[in-house]
Amino acid sequence: MKDVNMPKIQKQTAVGQAIEYLRNYILTTNNHEITKLPSEAKLANEMGVSRLTIREALTVLENEGLITRSQGSSTMITTFARRLSEGIDYAGELGKFINDCGYESTVDIISYSWKNCSEEVARNLEIETGDEILEVKKRFLADGAPAAYCINRIPKAFLGDKEISERDLGKSMFDFVEDSCKCELSHDFMEIIPSLVDEEIANILNLEEKSPILRVDVIKYSLEGYPVMYNTEYYVDKLIRFTACRTKSYSR
Repeated sequence: MKDVNMPKIQKQTAVGQAIEYLRNYILTTNNHEITKLPSEAKLANEMGVSRLTIREALTVLENEGLITRSQGSSTMITTFARRLSEGIDYAGELGKFINDCGYESTVDIISYSWKNCSEEVARNLEIETGDEILEVKKRFLADGAPAAYCINRIPKAFLGDKEISERDLGKSMFDFVEDSCKCELSHDFMEIIPSLVDEEIANILNLEEKSPILRVDVIKYSLEGYPVMYNTEYYVDKLIRFTACRTKSYSR
């Protein structure tokens, strides 16, 4: 087959950089007294990009609930914007999430085993039922109190013959997966599932059996678009809360 010269794709576009800069500008504590953003023209001039780039970045920030816009009016920072940094669409590592919620995060329980995956796990990881996976279980503490319990599942096919140690698993699972599977995590798909505390969760998180608990199932994808890790996460309600902002959709 004849080689095709494909252009190199930048990992972060101008729009992505603008989003990152403006999000940081909105959320930084030094700008809490600021209630609106400069005009699109001024932002474009100061950031050295086109107005179209700024407009696309502002659309993303509006969908995130950080700003509100209306035709002919200024771009306003929402009054609750700076409380959305731990929104329900947070896609970072669990330990960092707990730290960002204002707690000191530590891990005091780590276990791992090789298992043949169930039909559900196989479906989420797009592998065959019975394929071998690495299952890692970790308990996270917030200021010394049990706050979250996470079950990570990674196909053995991605890990090859790598030797696994508890020391490796003690660090960020993001780092472990990217280093071990030679990939870069890009995005995830999250599903919230109403659940009741079973005996295992009760013992780990010091909760009463059959009490309600927030369960979140997350499938992590690589830049190439294939699932690399499937997690089930349980959160203690009194310590960890998620927020969400829903914006009204207008027909134009």
